[in-house]
Amino acid sequence: MGVTIKQIAELANVSRGTVDKVLNNRPGVKDETKQKILQIAKELHYQPNFLGKALVQSKEPTKLGIILTPDYNPYIQAMLNGIRQAKEEFAPFNLNISIKMLTTLEPAELVNLLNDMSVDGYDGIAVFPIDDAQVKNKINQLSEEGVIIITFNSRIEGIRQLCFLGQDHTKGGAAAAGLMGRILPEGGDIGVIISSYHLSCHQCRLDGFQKRLAERFPGLHIVEVQENQDHKEDAFKITLEYCNKYPNLKGLYITGGGISGVGNALEIAGKAGKLRVVCHDLLPDTITLLQNGVVDFALDQNARHQGHELVKILFDYIIKRQKPASDYIRIPITIVTEDTIDCFE
Repeated sequence: MGVTIKQIAELANVSRGTVDKVLNNRPGVKDETKQKILQIAKELHYQPNFLGKALVQSKEPTKLGIILTPDYNPYIQAMLNGIRQAKEEFAPFNLNISIKMLTTLEPAELVNLLNDMSVDGYDGIAVFPIDDAQVKNKINQLSEEGVIIITFNSRIEGIRQLCFLGQDHTKGGAAAAGLMGRILPEGGDIGVIISSYHLSCHQCRLDGFQKRLAERFPGLHIVEVQENQDHKEDAFKITLEYCNKYPNLKGLYITGGGISGVGNALEIAGKAGKLRVVCHDLLPDTITLLQNGVVDFALDQNARHQGHELVKILFDYIIKRQKPASDYIRIPITIVTEDTIDCFE
């Protein structure tokens, strides 16, 4: 059980009112007494009762908004689970948390959502940004108006924000290339499916993949790159096109959603388990394909944890007045194989 103001007052031999003044940095206490109280609080790891303060001080709910990319991507479904967990955890703090879902990856739709949030008066917004000038301008406008902004997953320069939460996607792409090089030591042709050129995370993954292949695995050659917007149907079509167009294709790298479409296409083409596949995110479809030997490696970023952290970071800053430890909160890159799935479920 945590230490209380009453206990600190008793140990310091002062009134609770004096302790309250010191802990809330109000004047009227001698410096010697102040230092004594602060030292006792530090030694006993005192944590303020933010719940009580929030309930007393918050006449109006704190409005938080979270903007996600389309939910047809199972990765977003996993993030939603983490957000819902955080909503339950912080429910006593009078938070009004709204989740807005894009239906496309088009910048205009995101700008419209941000405009709506500007009108509705949100205190904090977590947004998966699209790399577009109008999007950046709108986010920066909200920040100038006093809205606390955090971005996640897709890092974009030039945004005024509290912090970014996500992986180093260039390193993620390089790691994927390293894995591909090790399972195809003889070299060969590789097809790539990128989620979207408008999302910097996927462009960074592609850049990291290409650069590492050029540096370390010159025998591997990317024959084509196509965009699927995270749609499994488009991933299915692109994979079949690659198999038909490039009969000597040895590997496939997919930067985002749609891995189930890849698996279905490889089954039809008779190349499941023969053509090497590296993808991102440990989701139910990915787990099945890893177990069946269709996917060789998946690079995970713990979507549920990310969803929970979006709410927690905004809560900590707006309610508890605690800044993040860094303006770039990195999510580790985890490599999953068929043999290590149980470690991550």
